[in-house]
Amino acid sequence: MKSSIMESGSRVLRAAAVLAVLAVSCSSGNGGTIDVAGDPSPDEIQEAEEAAPPDVVDAADADAPEDTAPDVPLPTCSEKSFIWVANSAEGTLSKLCTLNGVEMSRFQTSPQTSQGDPSRTSVNLHGDMVVTNRDPDYGPSSVTKFAADPVDCIDRSGDGVIQTSHGGDDVLPWGEDECMIWNTPLPDAAAAAGIGARATAWDGSEDPETGLGGTVWIGAIFTQQVYQLNGDTGQLLQTADLTLGPYGGAMDGRGNYWLVAMGCTVGLCRIGRLNMSTLVADYFQVPCGYGISVDSHGRIWTGGMGCVNRFDPATSESVTLRTTGQFNRGIAVDNQGYVWAAVTTGDVLQVSEEDVTLVTQFHVGPSEVVGVAVDYFGFIWAISQGGNAAIRIDPETLLPESFPVGIGPYTYSDMTGYQLGIVII
Repeated sequence: MKSSIMESGSRVLRAAAVLAVLAVSCSSGNGGTIDVAGDPSPDEIQEAEEAAPPDVVDAADADAPEDTAPDVPLPTCSEKSFIWVANSAEGTLSKLCTLNGVEMSRFQTSPQTSQGDPSRTSVNLHGDMVVTNRDPDYGPSSVTKFAADPVDCIDRSGDGVIQTSHGGDDVLPWGEDECMIWNTPLPDAAAAAGIGARATAWDGSEDPETGLGGTVWIGAIFTQQVYQLNGDTGQLLQTADLTLGPYGGAMDGRGNYWLVAMGCTVGLCRIGRLNMSTLVADYFQVPCGYGISVDSHGRIWTGGMGCVNRFDPATSESVTLRTTGQFNRGIAVDNQGYVWAAVTTGDVLQVSEEDVTLVTQFHVGPSEVVGVAVDYFGFIWAISQGGNAAIRIDPETLLPESFPVGIGPYTYSDMTGYQLGIVII
């Protein structure tokens, strides 16, 4: 479904796909199921009755009350299309279905629980994700992987049942959720000060069907280093030294990991290109930086104080949209002609990918909108730290719909996996 939607480039086809999915099953906020397929025909009723077994009443159930409530069904997401939002202030991670905004699960992200300080999330081509715990109060930075599909989770107890969260109010204690695959403490475990792990990205070399393979790259702002982790085991593979402190990162699909420096100001921002084979980096100046993304042409987009910028590595040319006095943050490319940037004030920018001009700026919710993402159905998502919400935006009507997550969400990386998908061809 993901690849076919991406290749079509048609909003009409995406909408039809969504409606087809919702006609099968649409989960409500409390896990209930809403039938939107319409009433069955008389022929369908007759066929169902003929196929049903004869009534059998067990003696043990003969006196059971007729109004016994059935079990409440668990949340479902037919297309397995998710957005993963780190709730920094409570040390958790929310997994939402992008079809309907239902929070499918909420996880502890580290042994530090509420002090874990999770932030950047990255989703691979199979749908599995990692979250980086940046500056925990008690313990090292760490990276944690979660499986998206329960069939990929680990039955550690051996009881034949996957123990995992089934909603925002169902957070299992650390170590008990069997959809947590691994947690890797980074090398500041014994250091007097943390490394400040931030930039996080899968490299796209994993098998899309099985999720096996692939590596995860983590940038640390304080030590100016990048760490490569085995995607299957979390094992630390190698370390690269930089001359900038990575704050955000994105893959270009050409064997390079692009990083934006922490503390960029207007006219003084550096981005780095790390060759993942040689571990050699080179650096470029851009007008602004905070959020970073890559389009299907390999051009690097950054958003920051006072501007949105497109940098072409082939020519070293920047094309800049100036937004004086405005703090733009996370940024995402929809591969349909537009780039979207979060604005701290609670707005979102829609920018033309072709000529880097402003199409529109619109309000989506409370202040401290820090991140923006695109899902595989073409919807735009904004993360409101001030509103404790993930906000879904229809790119045609620009109407926002808000869904609650945990406290203090702070994610502006590739939280759906769509950005990786459009550069891995």
